[in-house]
Amino acid sequence: MQNMPHIDAIQREIARLDSLAVDIDNEVAQLVADMETIRSQRKSPDFGHGASIYYVYVFKPNASQQARKRKLAADYECWYNAANELVSAYLPKRTNDFESYYKYKTNSGYGGLFIDMQFHQSYENPDGKTQAAKSIQHRLDCQRNILNSIPDAIKVRSMDLLTVISHDIVNSEIGLADYIFKKDKSHEYCLRVAGILAGIALERHLKTRCESELGSLPENPTLAPLINALYKAKKITKNQKQYLDAIATTRNDCAHATTSVNRTMIGEAISNVKKHLEGNL
Repeated sequence: MQNMPHIDAIQREIARLDSLAVDIDNEVAQLVADMETIRSQRKSPDFGHGASIYYVYVFKPNASQQARKRKLAADYECWYNAANELVSAYLPKRTNDFESYYKYKTNSGYGGLFIDMQFHQSYENPDGKTQAAKSIQHRLDCQRNILNSIPDAIKVRSMDLLTVISHDIVNSEIGLADYIFKKDKSHEYCLRVAGILAGIALERHLKTRCESELGSLPENPTLAPLINALYKAKKITKNQKQYLDAIATTRNDCAHATTSVNRTMIGEAISNVKKHLEGNL
């Protein structure tokens, strides 16, 4: 079984990068708001009818804003390079998408965040400059969303076929236990069968957890050793252990004819197995 990447360390690094992205996002908005725009004359291409003159508005940063603009571009470059390493390593199928927001080729040259953060854009009116911030923030949001999806992708990738098959079988077994419990309310042997099936479902689930979370099974992989192994590894709480121990006791009582069982204890066992499988116990 392959070792799962250290998800906690990856999540911490992604959280750090996302915090930096928020700072970049805020500086983009503030810088665009602070910079003035001036009216600039442009000449259209001459296609044989003479070139025409038109006017646009362009950014006119002062010396302080020029320095802020250079720092913003440098901060984004550092952020992008670090984030792109994570995307390339853990979401290789999304690398092209992530990179395209940084820079892409157009009919008139290049576009993307690498270009937009130079603030060479032009607009038909002075208020049009707000489009610069919106365009940058939108592309940055798209990159952040890809980056932030990495932990979930890693978790899904770590689920092997055994886990998926085990999950389906366990749900079938507990479903059958519940069916027998509700179907026949008069015969004690049906109660015992339902209780044993509930115990089997829990045992199969705990075996899968030990294999995936601990990397091995205890020497005698029955309910009690499985529960103890998970508890010692701090994968379940003391309160959860007490509930699971009670289910194990009920399963053992059902397997021995000399021990009496009743509907209350079997009903609780089935209910608690369901809750544990759903993560609510």
